[in-house]
Amino acid sequence: MPTSELLTDPVLASAIRYAKLAGATLLARPEKLEISTKSTATDVVTHMDTLAEQIIVDGITVDFPGDGIMGEEGADVAASTGYQWIIDPLDGTINYLYGLPAWAVSIARVDVHTGQAQVGVVYAPALDRLYFAKAGHGAYLNDFASPLSVGECQQLSQALVGTGFGYDSTRRGGQARVLNIVLPNVRDIRRIGSCALDLCFVAQGLLDMFFERGVNPWDHAAGGLVAREAGAIVSGLHNKKESAEMLVATNRYLHADICELLESVTADSDLPN
Repeated sequence: MPTSELLTDPVLASAIRYAKLAGATLLARPEKLEISTKSTATDVVTHMDTLAEQIIVDGITVDFPGDGIMGEEGADVAASTGYQWIIDPLDGTINYLYGLPAWAVSIARVDVHTGQAQVGVVYAPALDRLYFAKAGHGAYLNDFASPLSVGECQQLSQALVGTGFGYDSTRRGGQARVLNIVLPNVRDIRRIGSCALDLCFVAQGLLDMFFERGVNPWDHAAGGLVAREAGAIVSGLHNKKESAEMLVATNRYLHADICELLESVTADSDLPN
C-alpha cells in the first residue's frame, strides 16, 4: 500500500495535474494540425506539441519558481533550487499525427546534483492510462490501489521486446542491423512509437524488456523512474548509465543476457549493415 507521504506529495500531485491538463488539450486536437520538421524530414512537431509544453511550463513557473525546466520543444530555464523538470509534452508525435492512440505526456522532476528523478508521470489520455511514481515509493497505474510490477520472464527466448528507431537514415541502418540479430533470439519484437510508454509497459509487465539507441532525457526521465520503481533495471551497456548511446530496461532475470547480446553486436554504435 502507498505511504501517506506518497498520497500527500505536492510535487507528484502537481506533475499529475500538469499532465492531465496537457493531455486534455491534446485530446481536443483540431481537424487540421500545423506541422513542421526538426532534425529530419520525418522528425515532425505539431503546434499541439508546443501548446502542451507551454501549459506545463506555465504551471511549473507559478508553482515551483526557481526550478529549472528542460522541454523537448525548446523550454529551457536554469535551476536555482537544485531541481529541474524534464518534459516531453507529446511523446509519440507520429502516432498522434496518424490518429494512433499510443502517445503520452511525460513529466519528471529531477535532482540536478544527482541526476535522479524525484517523481515521474506518464499520461496516455487516448489509452486512459496514468502511470506515476515517486522515488522509493513504488509505481502505480491510474490510482494508488494499482501498484506496478515488472514481468517474471526468465528466458531471453521467451521475452517480448520493445524497441524504437531514430529519424536519421544512418541510425536506422544500424538499428536494423542490431534487430536482425536480436529478433531470432527473442519471442518477438514490438515497436510502440513512444519511449515513455515502452518503459511504462515494461513496468506493467506488458513488455519483458525495452532497448533503444538515441533516446533523449525527455524520452525516459519519467518512464525510467516508473520502470525502476516497478522493479526494472534501467541502464546502458558496458555497466554505464542509460544515455543517448543506449537505454535498456528489463527485469533482473533478463538484464545481463540482453546486455550481453547487444554488446556483442555493438548496438551502441551506428555501424551499417
